[in-house]
Formats: sequence, structure tokens, C-alpha cells
Amino acid sequence: MKTVKEQLSKLKLLISTQSVSRAGSTFAVYKTDSDPGSISDKLDLLGKISALTGKCSDVILHHPSDFRTKEEATAVSELLKKNNLTPVTVMADLYIPRKRGVLNHRLMYGTLTSPYPEIRVASINQIKAAMEQMREIKCRQLGLWIPDGIDSPGEKNTVDMLFGILKGLRQIGMNIRKSENILLGFKPYNPSFCATSVPDWGTASWLCRETDPSCKVLLDTASLLPGESLESVTISLLHQKMLGRLVLSDNKLGMGAMPAGSLDAGALFRLFLNLRLAEEAGLYNPEESSIELRVDTRVGSPAENVLSAIENTEHALARASLVNLDELKTAQSRPDPTAANRILRDAFVTDVRPVVASWRKDNKLPEDPVAEL
Repeated sequence: MKTVKEQLSKLKLLISTQSVSRAGSTFAVYKTDSDPGSISDKLDLLGKISALTGKCSDVILHHPSDFRTKEEATAVSELLKKNNLTPVTVMADLYIPRKRGVLNHRLMYGTLTSPYPEIRVASINQIKAAMEQMREIKCRQLGLWIPDGIDSPGEKNTVDMLFGILKGLRQIGMNIRKSENILLGFKPYNPSFCATSVPDWGTASWLCRETDPSCKVLLDTASLLPGESLESVTISLLHQKMLGRLVLSDNKLGMGAMPAGSLDAGALFRLFLNLRLAEEAGLYNPEESSIELRVDTRVGSPAENVLSAIENTEHALARASLVNLDELKTAQSRPDPTAANRILRDAFVTDVRPVVASWRKDNKLPEDPVAEL
């Protein structure tokens, strides 16, 4: 059990300000009076979640929705300090149209691949502005998802679209300082798109190599196609030294993000098992790697759903930590798949709630964070 507690202590989780916001469907957003609205409310709530769990003191901010000016950046820095939070990433959200300037409704045609030259230039300038505000809050990591795609085959051609992405990313990479780095996300599809500009982790990995040596892949589990193996993709990117961060959630067909482990607890267990194996092989260091928990709350309390995601993740790690890796490898090398599967099954069905509660007690944390909320 000591090993389980050591693994729990090494687990580094982080959360985005968007994960404590009210999400919705394509039909409506059902906001309540208790939902955090301002960045001040969101950071106060994230500070409380961190104090209750001992996790998620590292946060992800969004530009321009969380802050856009130097004055707002100063205010955010003070809020972060007040709540004992550390900004680790600033996401440059390119898809938000502005009331003034050229980044208006024409963003529907794309950003870095827009047919309008002024939109392409303004999009890169917007990312540069996000970098400047990132530095104002003492953050060194820029997150990017390029929201470009085509709704119909005749709108653009995919050859030019990928050339445009590559050219734009190279310009962005030239503005990254030595102490900074970039995370690049991907999406295989969007309900409105018949094709996206960065459709898979292989394309994202190639674009990262072409952008800057510091650029790595942001692997969001919600962006994997149905049936795709999370652990296989994760280990492949670790072998390539291209995994920047894991983003965990549970989802169906890419729509929304339920708390990690709420739909498929087995997938989360297998992921942490393979991360342990990767750690043993020298491919992964949990003390130097952070895992983001992404939650879209349409029903219920955003804070409670975040706490559920933290708890599910801790339980999955605890179960994976019960697996004797030497016994597992021996069974696999014989080969004896029945014995190997029994080892995994026994760990997976073990009730780990007592040891997680004991770890929380050891760290002077409430055993039931939801009740304390």
C-alpha cells in the first residue's frame, strides 16, 4: 500500500478555467446562479478545489476569454497568487470572433488557412499577443488548437490548407523563446466539418517537428476516434518523445467531456498501467509530467464534476499501482494470457477507496471533498 500512496503523491493533475464553466449542447446552455462567471470566480473555485484535493494547483488559462490586456493580466496574476495557483499554460483561442477589427464573422473560413490574407496575418498577431500576455503572468507554455477545416469539398483544398497551417506554425515558432514551449492539439472531425486541418496525432506530431524543437503534441482523449487505443497512441508518442500532455475525459463520439473514468473506468486503468510500464522503461517520468482533467458540465455542478474526475483518476492510478509488474511480465513471457489477465482483473476489481482516503488523511485533506465543498 505504501507504493500506492507514493504513486498518488507523484500524480500531477491540472485543470482549465473552462472546466469549471457551464457547458451546453448544440441546443442550449442551462446556467445557474451559482455558476462561476468571471475569471475571479473561476480562480476562486479552482483554489478551493486545489485546497480540498491537494491536486490541480496548476491551471490553464484562455486568451482572450480570461484576459486580454496587460492590466487584466496583472489582475489575473494577483488572483492566482491569492488562491495559491500556478499558471502552466495559456491557450490561444483563435476561433472567437471579435467585435472590432478583422477577426470577425469571416473566421468561419478559417484562421491560418483563411482565403483572406488579413485574417491570416491577424490570426498570427493574435497568437503573438497571447504570448505577450502569457509572459505577463509568468507562464512559459502556449497551447494551440487550429480551428480550421472545410464544411464542403469545394470550399478549400486540403493540400493548400496543410501548406497554410505549416507556414503559419513556422512563423509562430520563430517567436517562441528558449525557455518557452508550445503544445499543439488536433481534432479528427467536427460536426460541421467534412475535414479538419490537423486531423490526427500523426499529423500533429509532424507539424510539431516542423514548427519548433519545443513543440509537442497535446493528446486529448476526446480527440481519439472511436475504437482507437489510448494507451497505444500514448506509448507511441512517448517513444517518439513527442507527448507534451495528456488531457483526460470520457466522451461519446467526440461530443462533450464527462469526468474521466465515468464511462470507461477500464480505459483509465489501462492507461495508468501502461504509464507505469513506460516509467519502468525510462520513457515516462510522472514527476515531470502533468495530466489535464477536462470536464464539460451540462448537468449538475461543475465543481462536483471536477472533483469526480480527480477521484476517478486517483482510483484508476491506485488500481494500476496494485499490479505487480514483474509477475505480469513473467505471465506474458511464458506466454500465459489467462494468468496475466487475472493479475489485471484482480487489481481492477480491488476496492481502493480506503487507501485513497488514507492518503488524503496523511496529507491533511478531507476524505470526502464533495461533502466539504
